[in-house]
Amino acid sequence: MAVSGDKILVGFSGGADSVALLLVLYKLKELLGTELVAVHVNHGIREEAGEDADFTRRFCEERNIRYYLVEEDVPGIARENKLTEEEAGRNVRYKAFRTIAEKEGAAKIAVAHHRNDVAETLLLNLLRGTGLHGAGAIRPVRDNVIRPLLCVTRQEIEEYLGDEGISFCHDATNDENIHTRNKVRNELIPYMTENINAEAVKHLCRAAADFALADDFISKVTGEFFDKACTYDGKSVKIELKKLKSGDLFIQKNVILKCFELLTPNRKDITASHVDAVADIMGSESGTASVDLPYGLIAKREYDELTLSKKEAEILDKTLVIDFFDRVKKDGKVSDDIPGIGRMEASVREYVKGASIPRGTYTKWFDCDRIQTAVFRCRRPDDYIFIEMESGIHKKKLSKFMTDAKIPIDRRDSIYVMADGDKVLWVPGYRISADIKVSEDTKSILAINFLDGGKNGG
Repeated sequence: MAVSGDKILVGFSGGADSVALLLVLYKLKELLGTELVAVHVNHGIREEAGEDADFTRRFCEERNIRYYLVEEDVPGIARENKLTEEEAGRNVRYKAFRTIAEKEGAAKIAVAHHRNDVAETLLLNLLRGTGLHGAGAIRPVRDNVIRPLLCVTRQEIEEYLGDEGISFCHDATNDENIHTRNKVRNELIPYMTENINAEAVKHLCRAAADFALADDFISKVTGEFFDKACTYDGKSVKIELKKLKSGDLFIQKNVILKCFELLTPNRKDITASHVDAVADIMGSESGTASVDLPYGLIAKREYDELTLSKKEAEILDKTLVIDFFDRVKKDGKVSDDIPGIGRMEASVREYVKGASIPRGTYTKWFDCDRIQTAVFRCRRPDDYIFIEMESGIHKKKLSKFMTDAKIPIDRRDSIYVMADGDKVLWVPGYRISADIKVSEDTKSILAINFLDGGKNGG
């Protein structure tokens, strides 16, 4: 938890737990080679909070421990941010700890959780509904936060302070069974200890420790599958479903949860139902499906790929029609910006028989004499395209072609196609119509090239 030379910041409320923690660390500081700084946070809730601040200040002055007092209006912060006072108080405390730790150069932040806190947290998480991670309850070390008293009970702490002749503050709000945690602490655990098993707290803590070890192992395996199946670009996560499905269902769900953690500000708002909703649309590798999620996220499965990302506003004007054919026949060459694809250059010229026809995804030649007109626009209900098959050239509805080509359903209405009336001449990035390909009978060609290679990427 600490090494020689560390400065340790101690969260010091003045209650029995934090007094015992600071006292133990004070007695061990020469042996450990550590330095201490204490931080007391006044939440502005209780009238006697000023007395607690005076007690903690005197305690530190008597032992020459560097001391900080932080005063915040936690009830006001809770109202403003729509949090419980318990949540707001925790946020305020840890923000103060981190700020002062950075100022002081403290390597570790020590807080006074003990065995009873572990048992309480495990029960609370189980009753509220938790996965393996929540069942792991409170960890002895998490990042730079350490909890040296997790090996002892509240009773042992109070007995220790009694033997040392050390007083402490008592927060009367802890006796009020208003908050759920207080009910678990003051009613449920005493009942379990007295009527079910005297070692209930011990056994709950052992279970939490086992859950934590299992969670660490699962996290490691999850990370391996994430690296294998997922790509994160800072804004979205793409999942290759065939690779993800090679893992156990439990691992699959943990990978999904990891994706959520990368994209959301608060994991606690992501529940098992959200993970299950994403898992449900993974069931097939054909067609497409989507589900809306918290924080404006959306999960979209497009055949064998699933993407978790923020919803994006539509930016394309689907009514825009770019009529370029008459201009290019007149001028020989034109340029236009095609939404979603890039800068297009079109030209009309004589076809030299035997010339090498370009095969680039975004560079195409068309038999100009077979085209009546040509525009770039978004698709329409009656659109069709000619497809070359073994049995010859066949007419196919554009919607059916897009399904067969596995074009994501949410992109189909905003992809600009080149069309001659209802006949689609080209779906850029995918296919040109089979009936206007250059042949031995071609006399002039319409050559089109997108200078940036096409934004859609083929």
